Parts: sequence; structure tokens; C-alpha cells
Amino acid sequence: MGLVSVETSSPDGIPLIDYEECLKERKWWCFLLSSIFTFILGLLSVVLVRIIQSFVFPKGEDQNSEEEKQRMKDEAKKLRLQGQNPDEAPEGDFMSEAKDWSRRRQGTQGDR
Repeated sequence: MGLVSVETSSPDGIPLIDYEECLKERKWWCFLLSSIFTFILGLLSVVLVRIIQSFVFPKGEDQNSEEEKQRMKDEAKKLRLQGQNPDEAPEGDFMSEAKDWSRRRQGTQGDR
């Protein structure tokens, strides 16, 4: 078997660069600029989509005024202080069942 000759220039006459010669000159700035460009382009695309959405899908008037929201918060606070929780889900839902199971499970672990 003979040695295979390696072309030292491309068909267009442009000389090919040796691998070691290519590694001598580090182009860190190229990597840094491409990373910055990608980051900025990502931010701009998010902002552009949000601006388009605000024009295409405008937000309607708020159903409750600030006074109404404050009144609802105060009412919920009073109910919580009285021992009632207006935000609590009705009995028999998944979370209640999971809490009951957890309590039963913790009670049986002490027997070991």
C-alpha cells in the first residue's frame, strides 16, 4: 500500500489550511459575538411577540374595581379568622383524599 496524496489546495485554487495551523489562531471573539447576537435576538423576538399579542388580543376592562377587590379580600380574611376557609375545596376531592391517606400512613409508621 502506498501513501495517499493529500491535496494542498482546493479545486478553485484556494490553499487549504492545515489542522494545526488553524488551531494556532483562536477566534474567541467570533464565539462571543455569536453568543451575544443569539441572546439579543432571543430577547427581541420575545418582546416583539408580546407587542404583537397586545395589539391583536387587547385586554378587556377589569371586571372588578380596586374597591371591589379590596372588599373581597377583607371578606375572605374575616371568614378565615372565624375558622372558615372560602378558598378551601369541598370535602371528597382529590387533595382531601390525599391528605387523609397521608395522615393514615404517617400514623402507621410509628408502629414499626
